[in-house]
Amino acid sequence: MSEGFFDKVFGKKEDIEGFDDYLDLEEHIDESSEDAGAEILVRVAEIREIEDSSKVKEQIYNGNIVIVDLSAVEDDELAKERTINEITRATDDVGGDVAGIGNSQILATPSAIKISRSVIGGGDFR
Repeated sequence: MSEGFFDKVFGKKEDIEGFDDYLDLEEHIDESSEDAGAEILVRVAEIREIEDSSKVKEQIYNGNIVIVDLSAVEDDELAKERTINEITRATDDVGGDVAGIGNSQILATPSAIKISRSVIGGGDFR
């Protein structure tokens, strides 16, 4: 199993010294109400094969923002390119936007949400 997006960003729980003293909130989340009252969700997707892009496209068509982790297909240039192209077409279909975040993540948005290419603190998105 590949390392997850949040594990890469924040590190694994097991690697944090003194982690045993903390309460795991995942055990207390009611997933049935996760989107209650929200018009737009920010979803995280891990692409493990080309077919996973259809789930991302569905979220874009539903009007949600998706952070897409491509690290599992990073070594398969064809799968990575096809996935990015499919997601880009979906954002174009709805008048949304797509931008790279580093080498293995992209951000896809629905209509009326545009991504600024300038980074707070310097640098640029690709």
